[in-house]
Amino acid sequence: MNITHGWIRKVVIIASVLNISALLLIVLSVINFNPITLLLSVSVGGALMGAAIILYIIVVLSDLRQRGVL
Repeated sequence: MNITHGWIRKVVIIASVLNISALLLIVLSVINFNPITLLLSVSVGGALMGAAIILYIIVVLSDLRQRGVL
């Protein structure tokens, strides 16, 4: 797979880091279950995962537009 745009690679890496961070927060709340970790998992983890999903969608739409599908 040849990524011609450097920004696409950077956005995918940022989205991956956000997604891994969110998953670590969720695992933290499972391992150490208390109200603070649950609040962090739901609020911060959910926001990080939402941002990662939005970035993934932007990259997919950009690729589809570049290939002439959209």
